[in-house]
Amino acid sequence: MIMSNRKVLILQTVITHYRVPLFNFIGSHPGISLTVAYDKKMERANCRLDPAKMAFDVIAYEKAKFLGPLQKIRDLRALTAGYDVVIFQGDLHLVVPIISSLVPSKRQKVYCWGIGLSSSNGLRERPLADKIRYWLNDWSDGTILYSAHVAEIYRRRVSRPNKVYVAHNSIEVQHFPFSDEKRTRIVSLGTFKKNKRLPDLVTAFANIINRIPEEITLDFIGDGEDGPLLQQMAQERGITERVIFHGRIEEDAKIWPILKNALVSVSPTQAGLSVLHAMAMGCPFLTSVNAVTGGEKFNITDNRTGYYYNGEINDLENKLLQIIRDPLANQRVAYNAYVYYHGKRRVEQMAQSLIEVILQD
Repeated sequence: MIMSNRKVLILQTVITHYRVPLFNFIGSHPGISLTVAYDKKMERANCRLDPAKMAFDVIAYEKAKFLGPLQKIRDLRALTAGYDVVIFQGDLHLVVPIISSLVPSKRQKVYCWGIGLSSSNGLRERPLADKIRYWLNDWSDGTILYSAHVAEIYRRRVSRPNKVYVAHNSIEVQHFPFSDEKRTRIVSLGTFKKNKRLPDLVTAFANIINRIPEEITLDFIGDGEDGPLLQQMAQERGITERVIFHGRIEEDAKIWPILKNALVSVSPTQAGLSVLHAMAMGCPFLTSVNAVTGGEKFNITDNRTGYYYNGEINDLENKLLQIIRDPLANQRVAYNAYVYYHGKRRVEQMAQSLIEVILQD
C-alpha cells in the first residue's frame, strides 16, 4: 500500500550542488514534503542555494562528540519531530543518533542511505563495521544503497533482505546529442587529488606518444593539489604541446565541446560520479579494477560501456593503445555508455527509487 503526504527529513553533512536536482525531484512529488538538514558547522561548505529554485526546505542541526569517533546530534527528537520518514547518511559515526531514533515504540520510519560499505581504500567489507550496518538494516526500516552490487552483498548477510533497497547513485547532466565527430582526446575530468594517481596517466601518455597519431592529445579538465606536478611532468617529458590544461570547468555546456571529441575519460584509481558524467556525454570511462568507488564503477562493463585495466602503468598504456587503434570499437563503447546512462542512470530515476521507498506503507 502506498501512502501520500509524507513529511520527509533527509540528513546530510553538507548540501552539495549535485544533490540539489535530486532533492528537487523528490520534493516536487505531490505526496512528499521534503526538508534537508545539514551540519551547522559545515554551513560554508554548502553549495549556493536559491530558494526560488528549490522544491525543498533547508534546516541546520548541530553535532557533538559522544565517545571516541562517535558523534551525537543535539536535540535529535526535536529535530525529527513531526516527520513521517527520516533518512540518515549511512555513516557509522552517527550510529548513536540512528539507534536513538529507533528506540521509541511509536516512531517515524527510519532509513540509512549511502554506499553501504567502507570505501576509503576501495570498496570492501569490514567484518565488525559491517555487522553494525547489517544490524541497523534489520532493526530500522531499511537501507537504501547506491549500487545493486553492494545490495547483493547485503542481501546475503542481513536477516531481512526485503529491507534492502537500491537507488543507483547519479547526477544531473545537461543533455546533448551523441557525437559522431572524430575523437582525438584522452580526457581527465575532475579534481587533481593525489589518490587518483593522475601522474600515472601522464607517464602512460608520454610512453606511448610516439606510437599514436600526432592529433591525439591529453586533456585535463579540473584543478587541485596535483596540478603543478602534472604540469611539471609534461614539461620534463617534453610533451607540453600535446597536454592541455583547461582549468576547472563546471558548466556542462563548456565541458561538452571537449568531451564530444574524447576517446575516453581516465581516472586511474578513483571512480565516482565522474563515471556517470562521462557516460552521459557519450564518453567511455577507464579506471583500474581496484579503484576507490561508491559503487559507480559497477556501471562499467569492460569493453562494453567502458574499460578497466589492472592498475599497472604498462596495462594502462596497452588499454589506451587499444582504444586509439580501434576507433570503431571505441565508438560502439561510447554509444553504449551514452544509452546506458540515459536509459538507466538519470538522476530522475535515482529520485524515483527513493520516492518509492519513502511512500511505501
